[in-house]
Amino acid sequence: MCWCRIPGVRSGRPPTELPARQLAPVAHPFALGEKRFATTRIAAILQVAAVEGIAASELLCGTGLDVAAVNDPLTRTSSEQYLQVGRNLLRHRPESDLGLRIGERLHISAHGIYGYALLCAETLRHVFDFAVRYRALAGAVWSTRWFEREDRAVWAFPTLDALRLERPELDIDPALFRLLIEIQMMVVMVGVKDVMGPACAPMLARFAGRAPSYADSAARMLGCLAEFDQPVDELHYPAAWLDRAPPMANPIVAAQMSQSCAQMLRELQTHNGVSRRVVEALTRTPGRFPSMDAIARELCMTSRHLRRKLDAEGTAYQTLLGKVRHTLAKEYLSTSVLSTEDIADALGFSDASSFRHAFKRWTGMTPVEFRG
Repeated sequence: MCWCRIPGVRSGRPPTELPARQLAPVAHPFALGEKRFATTRIAAILQVAAVEGIAASELLCGTGLDVAAVNDPLTRTSSEQYLQVGRNLLRHRPESDLGLRIGERLHISAHGIYGYALLCAETLRHVFDFAVRYRALAGAVWSTRWFEREDRAVWAFPTLDALRLERPELDIDPALFRLLIEIQMMVVMVGVKDVMGPACAPMLARFAGRAPSYADSAARMLGCLAEFDQPVDELHYPAAWLDRAPPMANPIVAAQMSQSCAQMLRELQTHNGVSRRVVEALTRTPGRFPSMDAIARELCMTSRHLRRKLDAEGTAYQTLLGKVRHTLAKEYLSTSVLSTEDIADALGFSDASSFRHAFKRWTGMTPVEFRG
């Protein structure tokens, strides 16, 4: 899920009438072809399409992916690959409820550590604010705004024109845009239910454009009244819910998760060029850290060439490995009941003592002191 709250807006004018300053596009942190995301979204498309008898190979045409790659937890995909799968799907089903059915499969668990952080948030309002702050970890193609209007909490999705201003490099026609909007609306709906409980369905769904042939299906799947031919796409919830605590709320864990996500985001924003690609390789599967030689081969260069490139960027393989271990160690200590010995093993240390010394050097605390 990916939201962007409009500062200071609580009631009154609809989002299309907000001052231009508040509608300024939010810069997207990743290039269209940058492979940063797990295959979860693409896998959901393949699963739903399989029920319709559409072959995975046809949906993956032009992406450089095959079924084995989609099922490989080490694979990272780009926004362009995701969009291409959507284009291929529309060639087979130009108007259907597949977007809604795809989004329905993308539960909060599909977002990894980011999704777990949302589950632990103090209130639904904190969920929204957290999602805004760390939206780069969600992998959405665009930013989506939320705001309060009178007694409603409204999630407003961009128009196609607004999206073209925000990300002019995207090649999205109206049909693909509609598919993506419906996927994202269902992701939000499912996410709120996962966080707050199954009874927390939206009050109203507003759709821009004409009612499709599956309009009744849309209302049924969203669990609320659906209005079409509206100026914008929106989901409405009671504003009173914003201060409710999710069933799994845990302020202490939420604060720890916030620190972990902040560190992850800093890593994403700090590293550029080759160092970013090395961090990607090191974080694909925690506990299985490829050697510098292995990463060099993946990047089609010698280890000596890789070392020189990292040096030019002011870092080194061991430095990046240490940062990744540091981040993961804090995540494990904050969010799991793993023993120090198990964490040491997961992070590739020879023994628990070596891990404790390293953690003390990183944070000034022992693992036990960090857990409190």
